[in-house]
Amino acid sequence: MAFDPRTIINGGMLKQFNGQTISIMVRVESVAGSQLVATSTDKQKLRINLSSGELSSAEGAWVEVIGVPHGNDTIRAQEVIEFGGEEIDFDADGYNSLAHLLNNVKQLFRSG
Repeated sequence: MAFDPRTIINGGMLKQFNGQTISIMVRVESVAGSQLVATSTDKQKLRINLSSGELSSAEGAWVEVIGVPHGNDTIRAQEVIEFGGEEIDFDADGYNSLAHLLNNVKQLFRSG
């Protein structure tokens, strides 16, 4: 499966990317039908509208959401990628550092 180009962000960056395709790692808090409530790596509470059906991830599981943000705390998901449940050892601080680096040093990557 091929994905459209997207920007890796954290919750605090959401409003900067309204209407653009993003990728964000979140920890599942609850799932009710097609609505996922989750916490981003920088502890922002987010509401994610799932595109297709329900999500089977347990509370506490890390998932990657690829989608389009609307407002400060809502994402319309195009895809949700599950990562093995709540036992995954995910480095949230490292992810936040990566998101900031990728979005603040773009010229470095363009010039090679």
